[in-house]
Amino acid sequence: MKKIVEYLCFTIVVLLMIAAVFIYLGPHIGWRVDAVLSGSMGPEVKTGSLVVTHSVDAEEIEVGDIITFYPNTAEQNMVTHRVIGVGHSSSLYFETQGDANEDPDPFTVPARNLVGKVSFHMSYWGYFAEFLKTPLGFLFAVVIPGSIIIAVYIITIWRAVARNKKQGRDKVINQ
Repeated sequence: MKKIVEYLCFTIVVLLMIAAVFIYLGPHIGWRVDAVLSGSMGPEVKTGSLVVTHSVDAEEIEVGDIITFYPNTAEQNMVTHRVIGVGHSSSLYFETQGDANEDPDPFTVPARNLVGKVSFHMSYWGYFAEFLKTPLGFLFAVVIPGSIIIAVYIITIWRAVARNKKQGRDKVINQ
């Protein structure tokens, strides 16, 4: 039973570290992990859901896709809404609407403001992802688990060395 608990704890620590690495390094390889902070996409994408977005060419976006975008400028918070129309005037743009909203968004989204297409979402895990993006979350998910793994390996090595020394002394005494 003790080994099962050890393996379970080790697995949780490793999963925490993988999640943190994905959250921090994902944007550098075209993937983003964000939280939905409003109810505009409910009930499918609830407030607090984690959304994983990957960058795609704007031409690949179709009506019905859920996209993440900057509404007007990069200084504004990103929005995740469903595409209800694709247009081509002087350039490609998208008409969007939150699933829970009665009316479409009062603006169109130029292709240059597209962050990406939502690959999948998980209810309520967005709160955890947002926590991991904080300095305390980084400490919780990377520094502490990494320190635990290093400490466990140091203890394991120390015990193996001590056991080998004891076996060596026992051989000397028996001879």
